[in-house]
Amino acid sequence: MTELSKLEGPLAEALTEDAVAAYLKDNPDFFIRQPSLAAQLRIPHAERGAVSLVEIQLGRLRERVGELEEDITQLMSIAAGNENLFRAFAKAHKALFAAESEDDIHCAVRELAASLNLSVSLRLFDQGHHALDRASVDAVKAQHFCGQRIYLGRLRRTDGELFVSQAPELGSYALVPVVKGKELGFLAFASKDGGHFQPSMDTLFVEQVAEHIAILLTKWQADQ
Repeated sequence: MTELSKLEGPLAEALTEDAVAAYLKDNPDFFIRQPSLAAQLRIPHAERGAVSLVEIQLGRLRERVGELEEDITQLMSIAAGNENLFRAFAKAHKALFAAESEDDIHCAVRELAASLNLSVSLRLFDQGHHALDRASVDAVKAQHFCGQRIYLGRLRRTDGELFVSQAPELGSYALVPVVKGKELGFLAFASKDGGHFQPSMDTLFVEQVAEHIAILLTKWQADQ
């Protein structure tokens, strides 16, 4: 086979590597028309010395199949995790629908948190033994919320203890306001894993639980 480096004259100027590459790209059936050439070609390989075009293509196909299998496995794992989340939160809503007191609400959210391996606390402003102090909460919001309604991320223990008993040091938190007309308090989930709650996470499920709790509390207060 003639090597490009040995060509001279106008042919050498025209027949560059880029020209050959462009020709093969524009003529994808070239090796179909030249089957014997495809079988003869050998490509240098760092580990196997030299391999054919067919072997290279098969190797790349195997790699691609492996990548797709990993993607499918990851998607299946995500789907299973989402299903478990849906079932856990659906069970919590069922318990809230049956709730008749604030103690029932606490039981429902504790069961939810236990199923997710998290700590949880529902604390209200100016109500209960662990009543939230508005000034302290406002200070945490000013420092960490950055204008967002919900905070997802790490907190030092001194800040975390405002919302959760036995707050982990540098754990991660989901701080969800309980709002019905006004801010009644916070539903807080905590994890010892500092990376568990991330700002990019979806908050639909926890927001729905907090809204359900706000509706119950407001209704009970109106009935008193």
